[in-house]
Amino acid sequence: MAHIISFVRIPLLGLRQYIRPLPRIGVLDEDIVRMRVWPNDIDLNLHLNNSRFLSCMDYGRVHLTAATGVLKEAVAQRWTPLVGSVFITYRRSLPLFTRFQISSRILCWDERWFYMEQTFRFNEGLAAVAWVKELFRAGTGNVAPQAIVDSVSSGQLSPPMPESLAQWNALTRDKLQQQ
Repeated sequence: MAHIISFVRIPLLGLRQYIRPLPRIGVLDEDIVRMRVWPNDIDLNLHLNNSRFLSCMDYGRVHLTAATGVLKEAVAQRWTPLVGSVFITYRRSLPLFTRFQISSRILCWDERWFYMEQTFRFNEGLAAVAWVKELFRAGTGNVAPQAIVDSVSSGQLSPPMPESLAQWNALTRDKLQQQ
């Protein structure tokens, strides 16, 4: 899949949803996007640049949003997705021209945030793993995640938040309060 910068690629995915929608998946299902490292993605070490990991993750989350049906509702309601925090750990480099996949899944949600996990894998194994805290905002304020989930999967409740994720969430809150 050729790399197109995010402000072109993401709207094209939205347009694709109206022409030929992605196969529908459940809110808690894993979504996989296959990509390749192109020359405009690398740094001086000839591997995927750290900032490109985040750009690829943006696309992976929008793809997940489209596959779950949330994107259609978000566009109709004019909800804006906003990232509150990212925690990423790099394991292996992704060299130039390497094919890789990003898997994205929602781990849980609370009254304000969705908590997601995104992993980068290639033929040598795990390249990186990240947690992302994301919300949707309407003109009147934040949209409750449960209301969003109910719009595509009525009655689906959040799994319990894993302890390690709760600790990360507490650390990010503490850091913000110290500023």
